[in-house]
Amino acid sequence: MKQKPNKYFDKALLTEFGLCVALKGTEGDIVLRLNDPDYEVNSTEPMLVETDGCLVPFFIEEDSVNYNKNGEVSLKFDTVNSNSEAFELTGKKVYVLTEDLIKEDFDDDGYDSDFKYLNYNCYDQNDTLLGKIVDVDDIPGNPLLIIHDSFGKEILVPVNAAEILDENDIIQTVKITVPEGLLETCC
Repeated sequence: MKQKPNKYFDKALLTEFGLCVALKGTEGDIVLRLNDPDYEVNSTEPMLVETDGCLVPFFIEEDSVNYNKNGEVSLKFDTVNSNSEAFELTGKKVYVLTEDLIKEDFDDDGYDSDFKYLNYNCYDQNDTLLGKIVDVDDIPGNPLLIIHDSFGKEILVPVNAAEILDENDIIQTVKITVPEGLLETCC
């Protein structure tokens, strides 16, 4: 009896997601150049890296995915623990199951549901550290940045009122204008 191939290894059911192009940091994080910048990483499903003609599944470590504005994403595979292991994956194609492929969706205000500055340290116009941006609450017409300060307190800043003054993608910081009086009422 002929065995049915596993869906993860049948190329007819897969989409080429991107290419491992570089390393990031010192712990084995990998930079993927996405074939389509609208792709999102589905961290609950494996990615398949083509190595020596074989598709090898890798799961993504939770909270390791960081999107760059140039169509690249950095992430860490759960079984890759060093740059030497990650280096072996550079130049390799990455596939995902077509049925698991996620495309970015924009809400009615045009805000990306996967906000670029997630996990960035956020500073106000006076160079005061507000905290880390942990989420965006997509309230229709008034999306809010959710920032956690060093004490775990939540700061909500309206996206429409927060002008970005400066950003640094390398050290993941962003400087924004905060409406006058907002910090006095929330902190």
